[in-house]
Amino acid sequence: MKHFVLLLAALMLVLPAGLTAAPLASGTYEENEYLVYVPDGIDTDQKYPLIVAFSPGGDADGLIKTWGPHADQNKCLVMASKIVKNGMDIPLYLKRLRKLIWERVGEQFPVQTDRVIALGTSGGGMAAHLFSFFHPDTVGAVISSVGYIHENSLKHKDTYPQGKVCAFLTSPTDFNYKLMQEDKKFLTSLNWKLKWYEFEGGHRTAPEDVREEALKWVLQTLQE
Repeated sequence: MKHFVLLLAALMLVLPAGLTAAPLASGTYEENEYLVYVPDGIDTDQKYPLIVAFSPGGDADGLIKTWGPHADQNKCLVMASKIVKNGMDIPLYLKRLRKLIWERVGEQFPVQTDRVIALGTSGGGMAAHLFSFFHPDTVGAVISSVGYIHENSLKHKDTYPQGKVCAFLTSPTDFNYKLMQEDKKFLTSLNWKLKWYEFEGGHRTAPEDVREEALKWVLQTLQE
């Protein structure tokens, strides 16, 4: 009996850690190819939305500064690419990125790997569209700020993903404005759920309030 009580007491010391939610330390985690930002209040027993962010120059730090506050507000994690940038073979690298998300990020962090929100500005927005085209099993939504769909993707309407979610963030004075209007028509024909946001200032990242509204809409739409 004495040994049983001691064993029971030992189990009580060990089991709660495995049975209760273990908070994940907030902050920025750095890897060779990307950064991952974790907001406060993330528990390991839940799965949270994952934002995968791109920029024209692989500016992962800048992406975290831009989207980190939105992650705080909406309980999302942000994976910011150091590698993807204008001028490289993006589709080739996206194969590796998908593998990293499923086999490394998804194992290390409590994220939804099958409904990633891909986003970016300008060339980063184009990369987000490419990610959704080549890997629809991973990307559930796109948020593109003044970035259009690559013309080669538009040639493959028969194999382009259907029924996804996209928020267009654009400025009437941006030189990509008309191209994004054509993208809207293209995705509408493929039964995507779309939202169009306009702001002033031309070719730049959308203002904070527009980004926040777009992200909230995307998150809500993905749950429908």
